[in-house]
Amino acid sequence: MLPSQSLAIITTMWRLWVQKARDSRWGTTVASILLTIGYVVFGRLAFEVSVEHDNVTSVMFAPEGIALAFCILFGRRVTWGVLLGQSILSIWTGPSVLGGALIGAVNSLECMLGAALFQRWRISPRFDSPRDVGLFAVLVFLVLQPLSATGGVAAMWWLGTIPSGWMPDNWDALLVHGAQRQLTDVSQIPEAWTHWWIGNSVGQLLVTPLLLAWAATDTGTGRQRRADRTDLVVSAVMIAVSGVLMAVLPIDPLLILGMTYPLVIWVGLRRGLRGVTSANALIAPAVFWAATTANNLLAKISLPGRLATVGLFVATTWCIFSMMLFSLLEQRRRMAEKLEMLARQDPLVPLANRRYFVEQLTNRIASAAADRTPLAAVVFDVDNFKQVNDQYGHTLGDRILTAIATTCQSLVRQDDLAARIGGEEFAVLLSGTDADGAEQFGERLRSAVAALAVEGRQVTVSVGVSVLHADDSLDDFLNRADAALYTAKRAGRNRVVVAEFSNVPGTLRHARINPFLPTVAPLTEQPRQP
Repeated sequence: MLPSQSLAIITTMWRLWVQKARDSRWGTTVASILLTIGYVVFGRLAFEVSVEHDNVTSVMFAPEGIALAFCILFGRRVTWGVLLGQSILSIWTGPSVLGGALIGAVNSLECMLGAALFQRWRISPRFDSPRDVGLFAVLVFLVLQPLSATGGVAAMWWLGTIPSGWMPDNWDALLVHGAQRQLTDVSQIPEAWTHWWIGNSVGQLLVTPLLLAWAATDTGTGRQRRADRTDLVVSAVMIAVSGVLMAVLPIDPLLILGMTYPLVIWVGLRRGLRGVTSANALIAPAVFWAATTANNLLAKISLPGRLATVGLFVATTWCIFSMMLFSLLEQRRRMAEKLEMLARQDPLVPLANRRYFVEQLTNRIASAAADRTPLAAVVFDVDNFKQVNDQYGHTLGDRILTAIATTCQSLVRQDDLAARIGGEEFAVLLSGTDADGAEQFGERLRSAVAALAVEGRQVTVSVGVSVLHADDSLDDFLNRADAALYTAKRAGRNRVVVAEFSNVPGTLRHARINPFLPTVAPLTEQPRQP
């Protein structure tokens, strides 16, 4: 099994599980447990890489992104996983049990608020418009993380004011003061608040869209990607080259990683929202690592300052810019699709228009001739339609046309093409269909329309069938179908006529009248009449 196939299977299983789990208490319980595990594991990794015990953590805090995504996907019933995960994380590393409980409560409320505002503001989890990306950035930067940073720093400062001797020493370190030094001075608050705000913002801007993208059913232009995998090959080469450059040249790793950013954008945009968010999530840890080892570019800045600076850069320039660019291109793609649909769609009925029909007919005639496969055209016309319009008005006439078009569309196959080519005249192209098959289709269509009752009024159609012959031009092909249609009308309407080949354009050698209806004598070399 190819890696792409395995990834597709895993993605489908994840998406289906999310859809089922959100509607059941058992499912949300499992989701809460997964949230707790993810919160603890990724929180531990974040602390292990970049915790600064002198003040407050300066990290890309991925658990915040996981928590917000789970609350959006599964609702507020999973928020206890945030509280439990933060408490366990605090016992393992970080502040203390009391500090973990306070911070966990703040983060739980923050995620509940974030999920509620995400729904209330109608932000699409596909982030396929600039509005969605902009509102999500506002939600994270100006609402959720100011709340989280304020609550978390307040808890750290309050714990720092508790006297160390108020309980036995063996309990004090675990319950109150913990491994991380608390905020004992008001002057420490601005820097701590800034680091908290940036680190958690990066976590949510990186991870939340990533999880939402892999849970969504439609994530944009990635579904149109080419199968040549050129972007993956180029990416592998560029990553290898970057590694060699960092190993042999005295260049700051941040500069080399910055050079790969256009590549990340290119790969991501070719593969939709999943590509954008995955590329950001993969490259961001490398950027933070480069910040910790910077010897030239950021050497004069402290490690917490470096992480905060790089974090703000990743959040704004990488995450928001790449998602905004994706949303703009996705919006442009949807607009182009809409214009294309309008160019080929009939303005009244749910079928193609005449222009698109003729364009496709030209292509299919050439394809059928090259492949030597049969091609049939079925042309049908609403009987006595002018009388309906004159007697009952155009509103009823439009409803009749729409009902007939809908019926026709329900009968055609995926490779067939149905169109409205005139006022009350329709046509269907049947790929790989001979005269007998086309006649059977015409009879099914005629019977289905005859069974319709639009506002209590029965309507019928007359059907003409033509099959493509060697050296047929487009006009020859359609003229025979038209001649068969008018033969059906002269024969009494509400019937199917199959045109046989004639060397004279617009004429029939003879007409094959559907045997299930009253017949007339065959016609010989009879020209088309209106």
